[in-house]
Amino acid sequence: MFSGFYFKGIHFLFFSNASSKVFCLSRILVLILLIFSFSFSAFGQGENPSKQGPSDPDILFRIAEEAYKDRRFYKAAESLRNFLVLYPGNSKKNRVLGLLKDCFLKLDRPEKALEVSLDLYKMEPTGELGLESYLEAGRLLAKMGEIDQAKQIFSSICRQSYSRAMAEKAALEFSGIDLLSDGEESSPEGESCREK
Repeated sequence: MFSGFYFKGIHFLFFSNASSKVFCLSRILVLILLIFSFSFSAFGQGENPSKQGPSDPDILFRIAEEAYKDRRFYKAAESLRNFLVLYPGNSKKNRVLGLLKDCFLKLDRPEKALEVSLDLYKMEPTGELGLESYLEAGRLLAKMGEIDQAKQIFSSICRQSYSRAMAEKAALEFSGIDLLSDGEESSPEGESCREK
């Protein structure tokens, strides 16, 4: 049925008199112009960011924060991971990683929290946030039974000269590890860390 209508229209366009062809072609052109102008005006309205309100990264971060507050940590972690994939250069990346680390800790996924802590440290190795994350990575390694790696991290923090407060915290962690070790001598790194 449709094909017959189509062929009748083609027949009319090519085999009728010239004045009716021009009239029909002009109607088709007007219809095409109306369709294009409507579609461009519809697309043009969505491009003005000042009228849209909050941007997509803000919305996604807000969704993750709300899920975290509602103790839906898996949903929050999923939203935060999506944020990191979709907006890797966003200015909220540090906050997103910090919240993601907390989600993994709440979900009892210390290995994932360790990865995030190390990522935060790599992003800001001399800043307070980076050093705090590195200290947290050492604590996580100690909880996971990786004492030697934890000691390496604490020793590294003790040797840095960017934050005295972080060095003191690392020295305390060394003391805690030495106290918990069964009858072993305190490590030389721990002694040098505590002396500073």
